[in-house]
Amino acid sequence: MIRTKRGLLLALLAVSLAPAVFAQENQVGQEAPEFKATVCVNQPDAITLEQCAGEVVLIKYWGTR
Repeated sequence: MIRTKRGLLLALLAVSLAPAVFAQENQVGQEAPEFKATVCVNQPDAITLEQCAGEVVLIKYWGTR
């Protein structure tokens, strides 16, 4: 019983500290990093962010494993 409580306490501690450990600096207003998208709707070839200069770019990111 004590072992279970200790494990639960450690799990709660880990969950509560996760936002502080993995927090990133706010990047609002910063320039977007350069990247190349290889699969794009209505684009036969890969496209870079530089090629989209002056246009609205919507990035829909979905990752699975």
